Amino acid sequence: MCGIGGVWYADRRRPDEAALSRMSLAMASRGPDDHGALVEPGIGLVHRRLSILDLSEAGRCPIPNEDGSIHAVHNGEIYNFAALREQLIDAGHHFRSNCDSEVIVHGYEQWGTDLFTHLDGMFAVGIWDAPRRRLVVGRDRIGEKPLYLLRKPGVFAFASSLNALREIVNGELEVEMDAVECFLSHAFIPHPHTVWKGVESLPPAHFAVIEGRSEASLERYWNFPDKRPRRMALGEAEELIEEGLERSVKARLIADVPIGGFLSGGVDSSLIMAIAARHSPSIDTFSVGFEEQAFSELPFARSVAQHIGSTHHELIFRADSILEILPELVWQYGQPFGDSSSIPTHLVSRMARESVKVSLSGDGGDESFAGYWRPASLVYASLFGRIIPEPLRQRAVPHVANIMGRLGGEGLARRLSAMNRLSLATPGAGYTNSQSWFDHRETLLGNAFKTVTTDHDVVACRTGRPLSLTKASVLQQALYDDFEVQLADDYLVKVDVASMAASLEVRPPMLDHHFVESAWTLPDDYKLHRGTRKWILKHIAARQVPPEVIYRPKLGFAMPMNIWWRGQLATLLRTLMRDSRCAAMGWINPESVELYLAEHCSGKAEHDTRLWLILWLELWVRIVLEGSMGRNESLAKMATES
Repeated sequence: MCGIGGVWYADRRRPDEAALSRMSLAMASRGPDDHGALVEPGIGLVHRRLSILDLSEAGRCPIPNEDGSIHAVHNGEIYNFAALREQLIDAGHHFRSNCDSEVIVHGYEQWGTDLFTHLDGMFAVGIWDAPRRRLVVGRDRIGEKPLYLLRKPGVFAFASSLNALREIVNGELEVEMDAVECFLSHAFIPHPHTVWKGVESLPPAHFAVIEGRSEASLERYWNFPDKRPRRMALGEAEELIEEGLERSVKARLIADVPIGGFLSGGVDSSLIMAIAARHSPSIDTFSVGFEEQAFSELPFARSVAQHIGSTHHELIFRADSILEILPELVWQYGQPFGDSSSIPTHLVSRMARESVKVSLSGDGGDESFAGYWRPASLVYASLFGRIIPEPLRQRAVPHVANIMGRLGGEGLARRLSAMNRLSLATPGAGYTNSQSWFDHRETLLGNAFKTVTTDHDVVACRTGRPLSLTKASVLQQALYDDFEVQLADDYLVKVDVASMAASLEVRPPMLDHHFVESAWTLPDDYKLHRGTRKWILKHIAARQVPPEVIYRPKLGFAMPMNIWWRGQLATLLRTLMRDSRCAAMGWINPESVELYLAEHCSGKAEHDTRLWLILWLELWVRIVLEGSMGRNESLAKMATES
């Protein structure tokens, strides 16, 4: 796991070495062990190394081919590197290291851009082909590793972080208002957008090529199988999943440094670590919990750790910790990011880094096996649509729901209206992750959004990705959206930045693309079975860890934010709002913020999600956009001012 970056100039000017050095330093936590650079007319590459395989200098990037005509920088892990290495040696290539990065440069020599179809792993790469003056950048299939692109006439730059990319242009980038609106609508910014104009996130499963004076071309090299769920016996399906997970976990236990694993006490991480413990007895496991018992999963994680025999580590997280680490995380993410579970993810990563350099995680199980309410809602809405004719859904059902609400059944009326709206929407495009917040965002948005007209469809940006798979079922369409947007732009970004800020590599076995493809064609009923989500995965996990851990409500690394927003966090935001940068720029309506704070603190309503977004945005403006607040500042004083 590392940090990569580079810049290409069509006019062959020599890159500014000071800017490249700043780019490298901006990614220091991603690669504290070593760094390297290549600077030639028209090209500059930088690399920060977190040494995992072949800890010697031979594994340093930019890594060259035999004659130095091709160089590569690499972030991530190539799990099939040993097999590729043997194949490339048989084809006549000569290796100088035992590092997985070297298969990239020789693989490009052998296969060109078809290289990406040969790689199994999580990766972002940059390849400089000097004879052709060609730069190739690419990203893994699921989007585990980030890659940001800056494109201007005659200039093409890339980096693992937005902060690093800004250094190439000395921070001279304008804010993209559409992206700010996306953040305030969805709590994250969906790709290809970023908060900066002219900067984009390379989509997962894509590579880009630039050479000569032409514009960079973009190509997708992988997609989900265009296959409907197939019939298979339960035993066959279980064997398929268990064998796939076994292979994936074993591949992710290969390293020249200690490996552990996150253990939330939920289904996915428990199953992953049970498999890992069979291959690595007494493996270290790491959990974070809270004093507020209703939010803490530590008892379940403890039970799993005892069952599998791991060496277990725990951390109790208190609200005060937010005040110490939030400025650093705001800087590390580089753009507004509203998933509050980034805080416990960073804390458990810091704890893990004291013992190991690599951690397994359970990410990806919910997306493959329908673990979230959103896909289930669309399946039920589709069934509702097949039962109730469309004319009735268009006219009669809204009328019935209105009557129900007037008669006192507000909750039932809301559920009926929501189900009806979903049944009339295109599958996959009729909901957002934060629909109730999204529906009321107009009360928060400031004049800057009300006076500017754009063609940006903020709903479609989150949920309107076209599904190119013609044979997909309704559930597959919903899961496709989760993979393409929510996972890629929220959950994986969260884990990547939060862990790399602690210099920890995280490997999720359930995101192995072979495993994802196998799960994709399982019968829908094995994923969502009579209202039980992740049914087959729970069935398998319950044989390997205590069943009471598996069959319980899902929590994940969430925080008791609704409680904490009635204390120091409310004071902190009130202090910031006295000199609100966001209000001054017309991004938010300060009167609405005060109303949210008053209602939440009094217990009249729950506004913790939107209050967190406002807090993050205010800090981002100060720390990143203005630079008026340091990334190492403590917020404790502002959180105690009256």
